[in-house]
Amino acid sequence: MSQGNPDIRQQVEANRGGLKKLQLLIPGLRGYRSKEDIRVSDEMLRNQVADRLDRAKGNLEQLRKQVAGADDLNNLTSVGSLISQVQRLSGEVRHAAQGYAGWVAPIQVNEDKLNKLYEYDYSAVSTVFQFEESTTPERVGYDAGSPNDLKATLEKLSKTVSDIRGTWAMRMETIEGVALK
Repeated sequence: MSQGNPDIRQQVEANRGGLKKLQLLIPGLRGYRSKEDIRVSDEMLRNQVADRLDRAKGNLEQLRKQVAGADDLNNLTSVGSLISQVQRLSGEVRHAAQGYAGWVAPIQVNEDKLNKLYEYDYSAVSTVFQFEESTTPERVGYDAGSPNDLKATLEKLSKTVSDIRGTWAMRMETIEGVALK
């Protein structure tokens, strides 16, 4: 994990209350408590990533207002499509599977797999942060005199969203070892 971004798992462990600490002492609950803490950490991480995507969407909505004000219908369609893609990705990240498995599940999700899931999700953080940064008004400005410049930028941003979605879609399959290669 990088120095700039903390490992949320450590924070969740540090903030365990008395009941949770007691559960760690009971053999039947120890594994459950450890796995549940990793799931909570992963959910917190995914929510932060989704929040960043939502901020990127907000940046793009500001851009859409500028494009609409200039009556640039070609770029308006592209910006609207990109906003939709970002909104969909945000929902997928926020509501992604957390690695739960039933008692007789065909694929067992143990603590190692949950840690891999967290690390997989953590690896997406920097990509999403860079994406958000690339949507700021300073980076994506609209110049009505050269609308083709915006078109190239929107295509690049759309490709980035598509790449993130593709990687995200493979997360559980990769962790569970069932992805086709």
